[in-house]
Amino acid sequence: MKDGVQLKYGQIRGGHAGFAIDITDAEVFNNQSGKFLFRNVTTGYGEVADTTDAIIGHAEVEAIASTSRKRVWCVSDSGAVFRIPLIYDAVTYTVNYSDAILGECCDLKVSGGIQYANPTVASKKSLIIVGGKAATGTTIASNDGYLDVMINPSALGNLGVGA
Repeated sequence: MKDGVQLKYGQIRGGHAGFAIDITDAEVFNNQSGKFLFRNVTTGYGEVADTTDAIIGHAEVEAIASTSRKRVWCVSDSGAVFRIPLIYDAVTYTVNYSDAILGECCDLKVSGGIQYANPTVASKKSLIIVGGKAATGTTIASNDGYLDVMINPSALGNLGVGA
């Protein structure tokens, strides 16, 4: 942390069970971002998950701007805890972290190339909130909050073979 800003996000505790998966050359990973993936049903490659995607796990990968098909480890362990930035601006994204949301579910949101936890919306219920830090800024760009989350086992990779 530098000046109260989390510089890197990712797994903070728990198991590392998972699998290797290729990611496409179009994927961008930022250290100040979540790295949850979904599987593209056409290519089979892992891609950065957004609001409507069924997540398959969290990529163990450092920041990369682009790659030519890279194989990464995808942690799908339901006991693992991941730190991910919190999307909050008090207008569109209105739920900030507090102990009142512990144990609740939330979704993901990609904005400006950054993957955030979005506790304002829980339609997919992809993640379970187990900790965090409230955002002190009032814009997404000034946001310094984060959530500690676990993958919701009931939302993990809800895909069938060939689906």
